[in-house]
Amino acid sequence: MSIELDEAALRRDLQTLLAEPGCARGIANLAGDPFFLNFFLVSVSQGEGLGEAAVGMIGQEELAGYIRDLKRQEIEERGHKEQTLEGARELFPEYFDAGRYRYETALQGRPYYLAVLQANRDRLERLGRYSRLNLYLTTTFAYEIMVVLLYSAALEAVRHATSIPDRVRSRVVAILDRILGEEETHVGILDQHNALLAMARAGLSDEAQSMLDSLAMLTREDYAAPAELAVRQVARMMRRYAEPETYRAEIEGAAAAAPAEGC
Repeated sequence: MSIELDEAALRRDLQTLLAEPGCARGIANLAGDPFFLNFFLVSVSQGEGLGEAAVGMIGQEELAGYIRDLKRQEIEERGHKEQTLEGARELFPEYFDAGRYRYETALQGRPYYLAVLQANRDRLERLGRYSRLNLYLTTTFAYEIMVVLLYSAALEAVRHATSIPDRVRSRVVAILDRILGEEETHVGILDQHNALLAMARAGLSDEAQSMLDSLAMLTREDYAAPAELAVRQVARMMRRYAEPETYRAEIEGAAAAAPAEGC
């Protein structure tokens, strides 16, 4: 079935999770502390790298060719990964050893992304609506909702942070601003969903047709549920910054226990 979902209303509803006092305090803390701001940037780089890799999740070249802006998304997310890591290295060289991030083992990007992905996969399988295409579309939708909400909140916090130098503030603002600008110009995932269902099926392989049959089973909730999970999970992560001494000790302890192997 075609999907009709008020994405703007969903964003407004989920934005309240990041405005909760503990979460808002955590975002303010990370924006004003060089150690945490750098940690956040490198975590963003790691997460964007996984978003780039997810483009290959569909595993069905026929249908992938019909998804508009797919190559553009891959290129942009690779750029986001590189820009944030480069910015972190240049702004905070004291946290890198020979270009390698000292606290890589404690980064949040990979565990977060994989947790949301697996929870969404489990949900779709439980409901009998799993396919690689369905997993890609619903997870990407969730991740992009989270990115817009979290990066917007972080951007505002950095703009108002008085404890960081102007050159740091302006560079981080430019990085997050660029990512947000590119995210907002993507052809919407829900539009992609509806366009795929409307396409002519003549000449498609059995595998491609089966994926479209599975796609037609998705509902609004199959998009809204992982989006809510993605934002709830990231809000939980942001609340850790609300206790900076404790969280910094955890990050440094993880690095001491298992040295990073290359970022």
